[in-house]
Amino acid sequence: MDGVLKVLAEMKSADYYEQLKDTGVHATKHVFMALINAYAASGQFNKAKEVVLEKGIPVKNLNEIKSALVSSLASHGQISHALDIYKEIKQSGCSLEPKAAVSLIEHLQSKGKLNILLQLLEELNDPYYWVDGCCRVILYCMRNKELRTAVDLLKKLSDNFQKDDLAREFIFDEVFSNIADMENPNLQIGIGLLQAIKEDLKLHPSRKCLDFLLSACVKGNDLQKAQLVWKEYEIASLPYNILSYLRMYQAYLASGDREAASSFLNKIPKDDIHVRSVLHACRVTYANSKQEKSEPKKKKNKKKKKKKNKET
Repeated sequence: MDGVLKVLAEMKSADYYEQLKDTGVHATKHVFMALINAYAASGQFNKAKEVVLEKGIPVKNLNEIKSALVSSLASHGQISHALDIYKEIKQSGCSLEPKAAVSLIEHLQSKGKLNILLQLLEELNDPYYWVDGCCRVILYCMRNKELRTAVDLLKKLSDNFQKDDLAREFIFDEVFSNIADMENPNLQIGIGLLQAIKEDLKLHPSRKCLDFLLSACVKGNDLQKAQLVWKEYEIASLPYNILSYLRMYQAYLASGDREAASSFLNKIPKDDIHVRSVLHACRVTYANSKQEKSEPKKKKNKKKKKKKNKET
């Protein structure tokens, strides 16, 4: 990267732009964008911002190059600077380029930024980028417990794909997949979105949606919500399979209800070596966790015995 910056600096100091003109070649927007990205990648953010001040930039390309600056600054953690440039673009009567808007949405994830995210989403006119941006804002809402906004955006997404059930189902699956992937799943948001799909959108959740949500319940050690999701399979006329039985087996094991866990265990076919491996891992995991919980009590009992011995 240092080598790239050195070459770019030498080109500029040697009247690079003038040389290009003399040879009949013009500095294109791609050259300016490459320069911005090179400076930002090396941490020279002020230099990156100075690029948009160059006299050689054609006026017709200025907004696109400024948008590239916003995207580059955001992707390198310079959110406040990226927002300043975004405001400048708006004040000049222009709009952020769709790709840059999505990049800013992607990296603008700190709490309290929902209004800015919704504003960016509203300005996205390109359908492809709007869907991408909308999904990212929904994920932000899930992480920050903004259920009402998440439901509203889910409705808009659904309306967008009224004639494409497969695309709509894929997007819903992705949303619930992200809930399952969270380190500490926000189960209340997940259940809220599930209810919205059923009651507001009048749709049945897909098997994948329920699978991801059930996994999140197991991960969050919430048996009550796992039981609620379990009932949804039957309501949606989705037969239970090995994976759903495995997840409920885990949920009951985690809750300490061995009797209920055993009833689910009996319904799981054990012909597959991978299934047997998962079952073994579950028994080891939850046996260890049970042992860890009981260990402190044992230590206390030992202390009491020592005291009794001293008294005698």
